[in-house]
Amino acid sequence: MTNIQIEHNSKFKTATLGCFLRLPLTQENLALANILAVMQNNASARYPGISIQAKALEEYYDAQLAIFPQVFGNQIILFYVINFIEPKEVLNPDYNYQKIIETFVDIIKNPLFNPSLLYLAKSQLISVRTQYLDIPANYALNRFYQYWYRNLPEYSENIFGDLEVIKKCTVLQIKNFFKTLKEKPAICLGLVESPKLITDLLQEKLDWPGFSQSFSVENLSIIAKYDPIKKVEAGNHEQAQLLLGFGYPNKLSSDLRQFGGIILSQYLAGDESSKLFATIREKMGAAYAIDADNLLDNSLFLISTGINYNKLAETKKQIKTVLKEVAAGKIDTELFNKAQRALKRMYHENKDQENVLLMQMLANSLRGRNLTIDDRINKVMNFNEKKLTQFAQSLFLNESYCLK
Repeated sequence: MTNIQIEHNSKFKTATLGCFLRLPLTQENLALANILAVMQNNASARYPGISIQAKALEEYYDAQLAIFPQVFGNQIILFYVINFIEPKEVLNPDYNYQKIIETFVDIIKNPLFNPSLLYLAKSQLISVRTQYLDIPANYALNRFYQYWYRNLPEYSENIFGDLEVIKKCTVLQIKNFFKTLKEKPAICLGLVESPKLITDLLQEKLDWPGFSQSFSVENLSIIAKYDPIKKVEAGNHEQAQLLLGFGYPNKLSSDLRQFGGIILSQYLAGDESSKLFATIREKMGAAYAIDADNLLDNSLFLISTGINYNKLAETKKQIKTVLKEVAAGKIDTELFNKAQRALKRMYHENKDQENVLLMQMLANSLRGRNLTIDDRINKVMNFNEKKLTQFAQSLFLNESYCLK
């Protein structure tokens, strides 16, 4: 049975379709996946040139093609996503599902491998990486992960992969990497007006062995082991970047890990009335910005802020104090209820975002579940202060990193 799940598009004038390939996270795999993605975004055997491929997609009423890798816990997912106007919206008999599918699958299955295209892809990727790391907040996050996964180097970089692999990659190496992808677990997901027709068209085209394998992963999350570290690095920036990483145990229930984390992040730093924003930015005047993120697949609750370095110690103390209050059951009920309402509103807004709906389908497929947006809303609204206290009690400070 081919892994295809196409749902009915009942509200959008555009359709979205994605093929997703899954492979283990290693620094080499991530680097090669990035190179391949840039190469395939630029050209293919059918359209052997950047302008040629771009023009072909323009003729499909500016169909948008995106190819990129993204890390989910201990796995890399290589995305092939196309967004296009539904044929029924266009009075053109030459514009139909069959031609769109043929073009999309042809680009996926038939990359163009030549030295000049590889050289261009490597140059583009190195340039993007350099620009990304030139931003202090990005550089600090990159360094944070290197320390967080200092004993698990395969997980230490989650965007670009091994720079040396990127620099030294050969045509033969990237060609062999592509061959291995055909054997990796894969799935095709989409939201279109005619699901059965698209499913039938894809069924004929998706003949790689990976599309018949199980796509879900039983243990996706990387376990956080208690191994605290503190680092301060000089960077000569106007503001310091402080990142505090709190791990939490894998034995917690999935609902507590996921929804405890997302509610706590909203409670602490969701908006200008949130706990840390009010305490650190408004009362102390220490922070330029402050964020809290629950990184479920990393078993990591991350608080990051740009601050005046002179107020580093006080800021860290306040963050720890607020978390201790939550862990002790001292929760601002008004802020807690506001956090729930904000998340409920966000989930309702997600119903009108086609790309978010596709990501939800992917997340469900990856985790072997069927959690709808309404399910998420119910879990958030049924979450109580006692559960939030339980989640906060499970947190342990595992890394303090500051780029000054």
